[in-house]
Amino acid sequence: MLRKLRSYLLLESKFPMNKRQLIDEIRQFNLSVRPQFLSQFDEPSLRQYLDNLQSAARKHTTREPHYARHTQKLRMVG
Repeated sequence: MLRKLRSYLLLESKFPMNKRQLIDEIRQFNLSVRPQFLSQFDEPSLRQYLDNLQSAARKHTTREPHYARHTQKLRMVG
């Protein structure tokens, strides 16, 4: 949790991240991707990929638990 907060604060700062920082941050979300592979991409592409990963992580953490989902209420017909 602290790591994600740190990541969020870094991204919200006035200073843009350089390529190495973007790659390091991407690897916080996607451990299977190799830095050598990511280094082939330019900074705007890495930023877009990181934004997508963060968006997916936010959606994942804000989902309701399966037991709390709203179910349709049944009414008796009579």
